[in-house]
This record gives sequence, structure tokens and C-alpha cells, in this order.
Amino acid sequence: MIDLDQGPCAIKRLRGCGCGNEYVAITPDGDIYPCHQFVGMEEYKMGNLDEGTFNLDIKAEFAAAHVYTKPECKQCWAKFYCSGGCNANNYQYAGDIHNAHKFSCQLQKKRLECAIMIKAAHLAEDLADK
Repeated sequence: MIDLDQGPCAIKRLRGCGCGNEYVAITPDGDIYPCHQFVGMEEYKMGNLDEGTFNLDIKAEFAAAHVYTKPECKQCWAKFYCSGGCNANNYQYAGDIHNAHKFSCQLQKKRLECAIMIKAAHLAEDLADK
């Protein structure tokens, strides 16, 4: 059963997965990327372990990719459940980590609507049994 009473910590509700800040992907060559889905994208190469380099600007860009900076998310009722979506999907399908992937948004909202309806049905059953 989906637990609508609990959820992720506050930072997860704002930023989602945390790529580029809470974790990174490291290639066998020591290259550092925000997550495995950005591996090979030179514009998102954060540095290299062997060279001792790390680009804090890219880290800051990912830290700034949250529901209060994404235009589609600012007024969305579901923003604290999807957290602005996957940054890699946003980049691949919307062209920018700061723009939400619209299909993912629609899908997530539909999932939440279904979960809310299921929860409401269970609560109604519980009330009817009393």
C-alpha cells in the first residue's frame, strides 16, 4: 500500500534524487559526473579524481535545480511528491535540468491521483465498518 502519511526528508522533496550533490558517478578513468546518466556529457563533467579537479559551479547548478526554481513546478500541487523530476530526464527531454519533463509530470500526477483515490476508498471503507 502507498503510504501517503510519510515521505522523504525535506531536501528530497525539494530536489529529488540529489545527483551532483548527495552522490556522483565516477568512471573507470576517474571522471566525475552528477549521475550515471550524465556520463560522457562533457558539459556536465564535474572533474577528475586522478587530476584532483572538481567544478563547484556544476555542483551549484544541480543544487539550484529544485521545485522553487523550475517554472513548471512553482505552482504545481504535486511538486513535493515528484520533487521536480529526474534531472537527466529533464535534460534529455526538455533540454535543461531546470525545465521539467512534461510527460513525467503528467504521469506522476496521475499516479498521485490514483493513490489519493485508493486512500480515500480505504478510509471510506473503514468509516463504513464502524
